[in-house]
Amino acid sequence: IAMRGVLQDQDSFARAPAVGLYIDDVYHATVVGAGLDLTDVDRIEVLRGPQSTLSGNASIGGAIKIYTKDPTGDGSGHLSLTYGSRNLMKATGAMDFGLASNLSLRLSGSLEKQDGYVDMLEFTCQMNKDGTPELAGSVPLQQTDSKYRGCKSGELGGGTTTNVRAKLRWQPSEDLDILFSLSREEANLQETPELLVKTTNPYPSSNSLINFYNVQIENQFGVRYDDRFLAPKGNSYAVYSTFCRPLLSGVVQQPPYQPVPSGICYPRMKEQDKSSYSGRVKYALTDDINLTAIAAYGKYGSDITQNGDESPLGYVLSHFVFDVEQKSGELRLDGTLLDKKLEWVAGGFWLDYDAHKGGFIGYITNNFNQDDPANIKSKSGFFHLDYHLTDKWRVSGGARYTDGSISYFIDHPPLITATEPFSASEDRVDWLISTDYQITDDVLAYASAATGSRPGGVTDIIITPQQLRQTPGEDLVSYEVGAKSDLFNKKLRVNLAAFYTDYKAILAAQGGVQCLAELPNATWRPSIATCQQLYPSNPSNVPWFITTAVPATIKGFEWDVVAVPVDGLRVDFSGGYNKYESGVKTPGQPGYLFPGNLRNPEWNMHGGIRYDIDTAIGTFTPRLDWNWVSEANFGPASGSQAPTDDFTIKGYSLFNAGIEYKKPEGDWTAIFAVNNLTDKFYYYQLFNGTQTNISGPVGPPREFSLTLRRSF
Repeated sequence: IAMRGVLQDQDSFARAPAVGLYIDDVYHATVVGAGLDLTDVDRIEVLRGPQSTLSGNASIGGAIKIYTKDPTGDGSGHLSLTYGSRNLMKATGAMDFGLASNLSLRLSGSLEKQDGYVDMLEFTCQMNKDGTPELAGSVPLQQTDSKYRGCKSGELGGGTTTNVRAKLRWQPSEDLDILFSLSREEANLQETPELLVKTTNPYPSSNSLINFYNVQIENQFGVRYDDRFLAPKGNSYAVYSTFCRPLLSGVVQQPPYQPVPSGICYPRMKEQDKSSYSGRVKYALTDDINLTAIAAYGKYGSDITQNGDESPLGYVLSHFVFDVEQKSGELRLDGTLLDKKLEWVAGGFWLDYDAHKGGFIGYITNNFNQDDPANIKSKSGFFHLDYHLTDKWRVSGGARYTDGSISYFIDHPPLITATEPFSASEDRVDWLISTDYQITDDVLAYASAATGSRPGGVTDIIITPQQLRQTPGEDLVSYEVGAKSDLFNKKLRVNLAAFYTDYKAILAAQGGVQCLAELPNATWRPSIATCQQLYPSNPSNVPWFITTAVPATIKGFEWDVVAVPVDGLRVDFSGGYNKYESGVKTPGQPGYLFPGNLRNPEWNMHGGIRYDIDTAIGTFTPRLDWNWVSEANFGPASGSQAPTDDFTIKGYSLFNAGIEYKKPEGDWTAIFAVNNLTDKFYYYQLFNGTQTNISGPVGPPREFSLTLRRSF
């Protein structure tokens, strides 16, 4: 999740999120289990820029707040059924029940199932099918009957998800509103659809650790890990992954590392589950003071597997198991003073969650188990004031004090087992000031300044014991000016914003290497070439991803335009630009960004058009949506060299289209939709964590669906 160049790109418990996620005012503290259930949503609020005063110091980039519908007891509800490409079958529904005059219940849920869009192929079977059996060597088959299914052994990108939610609301008086909520989500998904883009594995390899494995694979199976493992011609959405490492006949080892374990297989599925329970009390203490109390408990878990080389050879095979138990509470008071000229909010927040990251990390260069428990605590107090100087001019301000800590225990046998947990703590104050002025009835101008922060943590992505480090926190001040307008009798809405973010410290993750010739000491080096130059007789190295805090700036602007030029016609156009500039100007230093490299895409745009066509039998609404994102690059040495085409995703567009039919009574709706209208082939990201290949998750091809919905 990223906002205005501030991003959270890891699922580690050792680092706080950058964008706060709230569901029904309950904060979700981890990326794990953060899948969004949009079955019965009432509204979504996207708050850009640091939200540290009201949303906490883990909202340095912004906050996303999702609110599901509360019970009203009015008997309303809906049911929808969808069928589409790749045997998509989806059912969603919700129903509101009035149990008594002051007691209501709302139930909602969904079930979705779809086949995958990337074929898992048996390598040896496909080579025989293509008439090139000599390329197959003796790589073993995982499924001996795959030839009867066109060499297909499975799929990636599909699966089944289910969720249910229940909300019970009791309103014993006009002043008291009590809400209890519970939800359960389960996902049994095929693994992430990743493809092999290119092999980067020379023979012999300059990295002796990789070379050990290359020699063993070639001697035992008679194949080299090269471009023969790319997707076969005629099937771009195909991969030879098996999520296994074959049983090796010999010992692959280079001191001081443990032998590479082999004969390992993991499920081709990723499982996720989430249970949440919460209670909310709203009470009007007086005519001018209200109290809101929220308490929540949640348990989340997920299992995922990564076959990083996208082949049956098992160069990279890792299995991750995540578990989280979270408890949180919030108490807020709000009210008005001075004849309602002053609106105020004050309160406190508490968070405590225990997490565990387990599994097996299997690189060629190192292999170890992972058994890392963590505990994260945070408590804070906050206030926010809005004062109306006049009926057109308002000034606002607020502050939040936060005291947080993280305890992370590294247990990676046989690599390293820490004798005590690594800890980090922080207490700080964040503030916000803003003003807005209603220039006319249709135009509002505003300006704001706010601080944002993200607490420090621990680096848990390590390959050698020497790479273990604490990570610093982040600290920024963000400035924003903008205008919001509704023009021409509300037929044209134009919202504009410009922002400047001054990072005193931003986390800069940078790939480099550790030269093994330096053991038992270690110095981070920016590239493999450095090891080759310093230690020509032993240039062996392993990846080393470091995280440092460096100064930086992000500047940009955003626009959101909605036009309704004639009745029934709606046109919208929105987008944003952000420019990141590192404060590190010395090449080779951590945090330095070599010219041409991008921390994230600088541009994104969205456009849409829809038109309501009223007829005697109902309303037909065709629509067309366009999304565009600019160039992104993912080079492993962004601090020491310009981006190459191999690690660059050029800017691309995606088009979606559809037509909706609604009966005159409004109770029946049918929607025919096409996603990825032009059947664009595109990658989300590119990876090179193995030093042997480039791979990346691929987006789905064109998809069709038909949805029937009944509202009542």
